[in-house]
Amino acid sequence: MAKTLSFTDTSAQTVKIGDTTTSFTLICGDDNGATDLTNATSITVKLGNDSGYLKSATVDPASLTDPTTGQVTVTFNADLMTSLTAGSYAIEVWVVDSTGTSIYPSDGSTGFTITNNIQSANGATITTITFDDFVNKFNSLTANVMSKTIDTTNFQKRKITGDDGHAILQVNFGDDFYKKVLSLGLGFYTFECTDSAMNKPFDSAWTRGLIFIDSLDSNNVPNAVMIHATDTNGTFYSCDYHNGWTINKQIKSTSGTLNLTSAFSGTLNYVLTGNLLHVSGYVSPSANLAAGTATVLFNLPSSIGTIAESVAVVQQSSGWNLYCLAWSPNGAVSVLKHNTAGTATAITTSTQLQVCADILLK
Repeated sequence: MAKTLSFTDTSAQTVKIGDTTTSFTLICGDDNGATDLTNATSITVKLGNDSGYLKSATVDPASLTDPTTGQVTVTFNADLMTSLTAGSYAIEVWVVDSTGTSIYPSDGSTGFTITNNIQSANGATITTITFDDFVNKFNSLTANVMSKTIDTTNFQKRKITGDDGHAILQVNFGDDFYKKVLSLGLGFYTFECTDSAMNKPFDSAWTRGLIFIDSLDSNNVPNAVMIHATDTNGTFYSCDYHNGWTINKQIKSTSGTLNLTSAFSGTLNYVLTGNLLHVSGYVSPSANLAAGTATVLFNLPSSIGTIAESVAVVQQSSGWNLYCLAWSPNGAVSVLKHNTAGTATAITTSTQLQVCADILLK
């Protein structure tokens, strides 16, 4: 028969170091039925762990409340707890009667746990301070990371922008941009450059951006500079300095369709890159255009820009005939027909005009 050993439903299964009043109540059984301990002459409870046997305690058979239930109670008194540390343990019950010695359980062992009490480890005391003390200490700490405080080794406190939100480096009317940049030290800077500043990599437009300097020469002059900036026209600049400046410029482009006057039908598309307007497409007159007469093809919207100069260019129409496309600063772009000999002739509604021109804007 298999011998079993289990805790009663109400029994403790854990005891803390220093507790000498906790007891475990165990049930000795055979094939999960309670063992009658009425004829027991001695009962010994033995403890061990992974290292092996540790110690034991005896239980007087006469102290059993009801031997027929197989219940054995062991109290963890001071003698039993001595030298036991926190951890997992195994427990067995050895019962001797007239037939011999029975060991419960017959397979493996039953486990219990010893845990530390609150005094098993020394804690740290908590220092109390007043609210005013806390505020003063906080102000002291934050003061060290603000600008205009005493420098600490390898501790940068330069502001990215001014208190008013403007850039740290201001390049104003007549200022030399490159000279100002090469007067800076190591670090990261914001800058604003007016359209009237001198010696700059930017077009004549207000520009702002970032400067990063990560190397100085033996005279403490920057020899490794990176600049990223954007002007009010949307042009992006990427500039690098290493024994000379390298400038890359990406001009902002927009595109769309132009509205023709009622004198023409068709489609004209445009691409605006910086101040250069490229116009292309195919159009036909809505009615025959009189020879030598300039007829407005489209008026340039002010939202796109203003034409900078008066220009006339030769364009091609269907049948390899030529015509002129002309524009002026008033914003009108017009069509005038000539034949290959230069004589003015009419443009009929069956004529398809190919338009391809670049117009300079202010």
